[in-house]
Amino acid sequence: MSNSTPTQLRFAPSAGFSIRADFAGGGLSSDLGPMLLRGIDRQIGLTARLTSAISDRRHPGYVQHPMRDLLTQRIFQIASGYEDGNDSQSLRHDPMFRLGAGRTPFDPEDALASGATISRLEHAASTRDIYRASQALVEQFIAGFAQPPAALVLDMDHSEDAVYGQQPLAFYNHHYRSTCYLPLFIFDGLSGALVTAVLRPGKRPTGAENAMIMARVLKLIRRHFPDTHILVRGDGHFSTPELMRLCATMPNTDFLFGMTGNSVLNRLAEPVMQRARTLAATRQALGEEASIKLYDEFEYAAGSWHKPFRVVLKAEVMALGDNPRFVVTSMNLPEPQTVYADLYCARGQAENFIKQVKCDLAADRTSCTTFLANCMRLMLHCAAYVLHQQLRVHALSYTELAVAQPNTVILKLFKVATQIKQYKDRIVLHLPSAYPFKHLLHTLTERLYIPKPPLANSS
Repeated sequence: MSNSTPTQLRFAPSAGFSIRADFAGGGLSSDLGPMLLRGIDRQIGLTARLTSAISDRRHPGYVQHPMRDLLTQRIFQIASGYEDGNDSQSLRHDPMFRLGAGRTPFDPEDALASGATISRLEHAASTRDIYRASQALVEQFIAGFAQPPAALVLDMDHSEDAVYGQQPLAFYNHHYRSTCYLPLFIFDGLSGALVTAVLRPGKRPTGAENAMIMARVLKLIRRHFPDTHILVRGDGHFSTPELMRLCATMPNTDFLFGMTGNSVLNRLAEPVMQRARTLAATRQALGEEASIKLYDEFEYAAGSWHKPFRVVLKAEVMALGDNPRFVVTSMNLPEPQTVYADLYCARGQAENFIKQVKCDLAADRTSCTTFLANCMRLMLHCAAYVLHQQLRVHALSYTELAVAQPNTVILKLFKVATQIKQYKDRIVLHLPSAYPFKHLLHTLTERLYIPKPPLANSS
């Protein structure tokens, strides 16, 4: 087909009219999202902070796309639902993504970076770049507080990142029954803000490794929030001597970890379990639901611990049998039921945050040929999550999307057909007249709007 012949699409007739379509709409885009992301990024300074963390070792004479433009382009595309680096090739001329990156929408000489350039960005990352980018995420989290908070809850959790090629340091993990990476995510358990993330090999982490990572995070937070009480929370594979010692020896810091039962713990729990069985049998005899939960506590010290700690027991008896559960903590004040049911069980919310990073923003797209490139890719996807989380907190609070998942925000607010018209002194965006979320979008843009500062008086 000749390039001069427009491509025409045919559709079934409707209301007595034949329907045809072509691609002659001119300055149109299907994505309003980059402008909204640019608004929140201007408020929190995320891409600027990441740019200062990553070294640009390119020769200045050959640089067409500055580092900040590359990071902005890639992060905004991920946050808008384009997780594949190859998407940059087709989106580099999109007028809305060019506007989001601070470029003119239609100048053919002002296009964004190609997919190959984005690939070189990811593969050029060094160990120092990854470390500084991870640190920049922690600093971004700290900067989200106008004043030191009274308390923080840091939820630690690993997540399966299955691989399907020959990615370096991907190992078979028997727990997940897959060849995978096992990245560590740290979230603020109260707000859902991402603290940082670390891409790891697929093998089970040691206690020393977890303690090393958390020590760096805690020291950085303590530098800004010396009096904040911090609770470090995690499931059973974090109850290691190294991590427990770290938290117990730091001021204003406590831990709450799940714990696997053993013969000693089961013996200590037996009196309470026997009471629970008796109560369950009584309820069953009365025709009621035979499910009982009792809570108790006792001191316990494994041979590798430096001192005894408080262990809280949930003595549960169900129709299927006994279900004793244990948690270990350095906290003394809360009642056993409060420690387990209210504090520990709330840890499960971190898994929902991880799902948002992985499922909505495809953070498990670690298909690069080097481990460091995959580490860099995880940082970019985590940055996209930070933008979404901060967008909800700062601009969507008290709206119907205040707690929406990134996918919902993308579908309702980002995927909006937009006509771009450029004049001599301004750019005008025309949105569909039938757009169903006009009021919400107006509220959002008003909250994100930062007027251009006036020019300084040259006199």
